[in-house]
Amino acid sequence: MHQLRSKSLLGLTAAMLLPILACAGSAAAAVDGPTAVVAVKALNFLQPKPAKPTPVAIVTDSGQAAAGDQLKGALGADVAAKVVDGAGGDLTGAVAVIVAGASDISGKAASGQLVIGDMACMEAGKCALAVERQASGAAKYHVNTAALTKAGVSFDKNFQMLVTAH
Repeated sequence: MHQLRSKSLLGLTAAMLLPILACAGSAAAAVDGPTAVVAVKALNFLQPKPAKPTPVAIVTDSGQAAAGDQLKGALGADVAAKVVDGAGGDLTGAVAVIVAGASDISGKAASGQLVIGDMACMEAGKCALAVERQASGAAKYHVNTAALTKAGVSFDKNFQMLVTAH
């Protein structure tokens, strides 16, 4: 009887946790406003240093322009951001491209454009930079060195000491 009750409790616990874990995974994967603000600070270390306000394109999935507008509003005065659709948006003139959704723009970004995304995008080599926010509030920069080299983007040596290379 004790075994049956333990199995039932285990099944109930798993059934309750699965939706929570699924939601947590998808929420953690997206670039949100605070993460984008930290990521954009890395633009101050690009070589050569871009002019202010720095032109940035925020790429969203089709029909998700509101999410891009939220990011745009969080970025501040040092950034001139525009929201573009991942399916066919124009990235011309942007120094950096923030991938807010799941769009793969690795083939669309021009040479010299820093592509910023979530950790999965960076680990797959589709984005050059990702920010991992810690529970303590601290942030860690991660770069995909192959994606940086392919994009022709380089950072100041002082910034290179602050990043984790992949």
